Formats: sequence, C-alpha cells, structure tokens
Amino acid sequence: MRSDRAGAGFTLLEMLVVLAVLAAAAALVVPRLEVRNAAVAMAGASTEVRAALRLARMRAILEQRPVAFDAAGIGQYRVDGRTAALATSRAAAAIRVEVATGSRISFYPSGGSSGGRVILWGPAGRREIDVSAVSGHADELR
Repeated sequence: MRSDRAGAGFTLLEMLVVLAVLAAAAALVVPRLEVRNAAVAMAGASTEVRAALRLARMRAILEQRPVAFDAAGIGQYRVDGRTAALATSRAAAAIRVEVATGSRISFYPSGGSSGGRVILWGPAGRREIDVSAVSGHADELR
C-alpha cells in the first residue's frame, strides 16, 4: 500500500537547483545596487553642497559680513570656518569636495561672491557646481 506523502515535497536536488538560481540572480543584482547607491549619494551630495553655498550667501547678506565656503577634504566642507560632513552614508563618505581654484569661495553682503567652481568626485563620477561672481547663485553644470 502506497502512502499519500510519498510524492509530496521537494527532493534535495530540486532544492539545490532553486538555491543556485537564486544565488545567480543575487550576484547579478547586487553590483547594480552599489552603482545606484553611489549615483544617489552623488546627487544628494550635490544638493547638500548647493544648499551650503546658499546658506553662506544668505548668512553674508543677513550678517552684513563676508562668509567663506571651502573644501575640507573627503566627505567634508566648511562654511564660515565650521566643518560639516556630507550626509552619513558609506557612499557619501567616499565623495571628495574641492574648490576648483584651490582656495575658498567668499560671499559678500551685497549678495555677490568671488565666484568659482566646486567639484565633487566620487565612485559615481564627477559633478561641478558653478558659483556666479555677480549674483552668488550656485548652479550645477550639466
């Protein structure tokens, strides 16, 4: 007499095949996620640096004194001498902030600035932010 359970379930071989297919799919997806995370971190860093540049300009206007923005190395920048870190993620920590001329960008009480370009370097490539000398506005270059 045959048991009803004899045909139920999966064999060890079937389970191993399914696990191998899942492992292969995961191996294809994980590297793409890392590239995407780096691109998202770079976009976030660019937005954050532009906001810091706007803050420096507004502070110069409100406090009627020059305020400086400068790079502070990998994952950091300075506004008015205060160091700030980019958003806390592993990908953002690898982004280097530079001022193209090697010095700082100063913002003046008139709303203008010394002008310049901030460059962000990271695993996802490079982004440039141009600061207008006349208006002090910061725009990302495309």
